[in-house]
Amino acid sequence: MKQNIYLKDETLFANEFVRVIHGNRGDYVEFKKDQIIPDLISKFNNNITNNSNNFYYYWLYPVNNPEIKVYFQQRIVKYADYKIGMYYVSPDLFLDFKDPEKLF
Repeated sequence: MKQNIYLKDETLFANEFVRVIHGNRGDYVEFKKDQIIPDLISKFNNNITNNSNNFYYYWLYPVNNPEIKVYFQQRIVKYADYKIGMYYVSPDLFLDFKDPEKLF
């Protein structure tokens, strides 16, 4: 969906999102890489590669914002419809995301 998405500190995070999914671990907003504005870096300095069999996801965060957890999905899981190569963030980290009047 075309909509600017802001972090709670009012930093622009993305210019749109794909969908919101619900799994056993809660709701997550799905993004493609080209929708995300800030550069992302690996929390553990991993060499990020798509379709790695070593991890279910890479833990990334925006530069200068290490408290924001961004999942870069690498493997299929049974508890949610996460797509390999997509990025996921909890909607709780976004400003006004759960308030439809303010979001749209």
